[in-house]
Amino acid sequence: MSTKGETTVGTGSSRSALPLKLSQLQNFCKRDPAGYREDYDAQSRRLVSLVGILLFSPNADPSPSLVELVQFMAAVSSSSYKGEESDRIAALLMDLLVGSSSGTGGGNVNGNGGNLVAAPLLQSTLPLSALQLHRDVRKACVSALILMRNKGAVPPLSLLQLFFQLMAVVPDKNLRECLYHHIVNDIRNINKNGRRDEKLNRTIQSFFHRIVSASANESFPGGEDSPADYAAKRAVQMTCDLYRRNVWNDERSVHILASAVASPNSSVMSRALRFFLNIEEAMALDKRSTDEAAWAGASETIDLHLHSKKTKAKMRLISKQIKNRQRKQHEREGLIVTQREDKGVEASQKLFPAIELLNDPQGLCEIILKRFRSSGSNTYKFEVKMLMLNFVTRVVGNHELILLPLYSLLQRYMGGHQRDVTAILAYAVQSCHSYVPPEEVHGILKTISHNFITERCSGEQMAVGINAARAICARVPSVLSVEEDDVDGGKSTWDVEAFVRDLAGYAKHRDRSVSIAGRGWVNFIREVYPSLLQGKHRGLVGAGLHRAGERPLRYGEVRAASGVEGADLLLAYEASKKSAQESRDGEGTQGQDDDDDGCVEDESDGEGEGNDECEWVDVDSEDDDGDNAVDSDGEEEDSDENGWVDVDSGDEEDEIDITDDDVDGDKSDGDAPNLVLLGNDGDEEATGKQVEKEQVEPIDLSNMSDKDRAKVQQQVSSTRIFTTAEFAKMQKLVERQQKARRDPRLAAKLKRAKAKGEEFDDMSDDDSDNSDGEDIHIKGAVNATDIMAEAKRKRMSKAEKLEKIIEGRQKWEAKERPGGSTNIEKKRKKNFVMSKFAWGTRKKAGEKNTAKQGRAKDSKLKDGRAAKKRRRKF
Repeated sequence: MSTKGETTVGTGSSRSALPLKLSQLQNFCKRDPAGYREDYDAQSRRLVSLVGILLFSPNADPSPSLVELVQFMAAVSSSSYKGEESDRIAALLMDLLVGSSSGTGGGNVNGNGGNLVAAPLLQSTLPLSALQLHRDVRKACVSALILMRNKGAVPPLSLLQLFFQLMAVVPDKNLRECLYHHIVNDIRNINKNGRRDEKLNRTIQSFFHRIVSASANESFPGGEDSPADYAAKRAVQMTCDLYRRNVWNDERSVHILASAVASPNSSVMSRALRFFLNIEEAMALDKRSTDEAAWAGASETIDLHLHSKKTKAKMRLISKQIKNRQRKQHEREGLIVTQREDKGVEASQKLFPAIELLNDPQGLCEIILKRFRSSGSNTYKFEVKMLMLNFVTRVVGNHELILLPLYSLLQRYMGGHQRDVTAILAYAVQSCHSYVPPEEVHGILKTISHNFITERCSGEQMAVGINAARAICARVPSVLSVEEDDVDGGKSTWDVEAFVRDLAGYAKHRDRSVSIAGRGWVNFIREVYPSLLQGKHRGLVGAGLHRAGERPLRYGEVRAASGVEGADLLLAYEASKKSAQESRDGEGTQGQDDDDDGCVEDESDGEGEGNDECEWVDVDSEDDDGDNAVDSDGEEEDSDENGWVDVDSGDEEDEIDITDDDVDGDKSDGDAPNLVLLGNDGDEEATGKQVEKEQVEPIDLSNMSDKDRAKVQQQVSSTRIFTTAEFAKMQKLVERQQKARRDPRLAAKLKRAKAKGEEFDDMSDDDSDNSDGEDIHIKGAVNATDIMAEAKRKRMSKAEKLEKIIEGRQKWEAKERPGGSTNIEKKRKKNFVMSKFAWGTRKKAGEKNTAKQGRAKDSKLKDGRAAKKRRRKF
């Protein structure tokens, strides 16, 4: 055995007698494991001796042969000698990393994870020999263990605790990043291609949860980060990353992050809070970028080999690329159509509802709110406190929780001097829902009106306050309705009518942003409760709703639905359409019958000498008249089995193909127009029956009472299964009815159309929505920009100007307009030699000297006098 990483192989018929390097020995061991086992054992004993020497001076520079030998042993043992030998090498490397005695670190390498639960979770520190280990040796050992794990020689649970302990204790940033990426990729590979090991996932998630829980129990607010806190941060970051990659998007992952939210440590809590607040938008952007990248790869220019030799292989490649691009295009178009049609029952899209998977949202919000109220000014940063408020209000709004101390807390931060007060107003808006008592909302509205909607405030502050009040009232409409008993008894301290009319007066404010916010408030009250406004502010829509008695529901009042909303409208729509279709079909059939009758009269007058198009005759009739008889003797000649007959029609003889079914006049009720057979009274009766089909009478819902309409709605909903297109149609009909209820002009227009039988002519059968779903709507989220003042356009910053310039430049270069190049582009690209004698060029050259001087001299004179002189005023 050589000390420089080489081994001398004995003589033999199939073995070389030359000294071998480790790379060569690795190749031979893979090809013949049994034949080179002695050489492998020699290198194994050499590794053990080098490791023993290294433990005496761990901080000394290692020899290059040690790093190479570690990689050699890991590669060969995991491929050629997998089993006990690979377990022994893995245990040796683990002991070297943690600084324990031989055999204690990897005693259960291939275990099922039982020791992972029974053993202590994480050691707060490592022995001095492990901490002083050289970074190259530590990195080589970690790389070797990762190699053995990728080859399946080491189970994942045996490395998980070791790597977390190294990440928590070892101060090596590059090593921590390497370990983090390995754990994430390893879990992704375990669950790749639909292969999910649920038992292993539950064990790893349980380990992550115990790490986060241990950090929550040990840390305290405002304290320094401990190794357990750092391990908890890494566990939370891994869980967030795996959830975003759709690997762990289940309740267990959300429970881990909920435990992190309850942690007193600021770093752990802020990571989890940002996950819950931003995960939907991040995953939607990832999905959009993935789709765009896939489409960009499929829409690349295909080389059709127009100027090269055509071969079968090239043609097969071209056809394959064209089919792939067509398939990608169809998938993309189908996805866009699906996204447009699937709007759901709400305006917002529940993309990836992590907040809605919380197990105990009420208890979690109470814990965070209690910590927020008890924390001092220096316990958490202001940004972390804003994250806590944002999360609590979002969860309260999504789950419709009753958390009454929250609203009094929000009033403390609604001051004009408060930092980020617009965001706090947005949090107050998203914390409101229909189950909040109106008394709690009254205090918020009073605080907003006293601190923002006053003349002493600036226009931007007043606009923000009015918009915030409008958004809160839109989420809690019961705040506008006052109990009649309270008004009569004098218990109500909130004058809703005075508040509404006071804010409506700002619609005529001199500031533009305030007037816009005031008009928005007036339009909102017109839709919800127009009786609170004065007559001059109600407008056309408000007046119509006022006469209809529109008002919001009181607190606790519910309108029970008797069926699917719009089912009666759908029934009336279908009846009207069917009646119109049958009437059109009847008119078409009657018109054709009239044309045929005209032809019969003309032909009868001329006895067969009329137009050839009108020479239809009855082959079965037994008329007494001799004008259009079959034969003079009444005999028929059968030419074949299919009912061919010879017919004598005046001067010409034509062969008419008539089957046995067509001969029977009573059965001619098909979709095709029926022919009028001459001289047959029974056929005229059949034609009359076709004209007098059963007509479907359109349903008049306006003459029905509310109870009758409810009965019809309930009957249709209980006896019919609606499709997706029918639900979309009902939604359109309900919106149309609501618009007519708000707009008297539209109601009168529909009434006139109904009198003409054209009530639903403006409704299209195409239920597709042209709105592009580019904006990402998150349920319950309220941005500060939604309630900001719409002031006049401000000056753009330098970055915004540069972005606009680049956007215009790209648009110009891409030529996003129809047609070819413009004359200006052609002139710019033209050679100067060709255009230097042009009139435009000579005109520019002549203006430089004399022309400019002449214009300057003329500009000095004004009405024949010098421009500087002024006339004396008398």
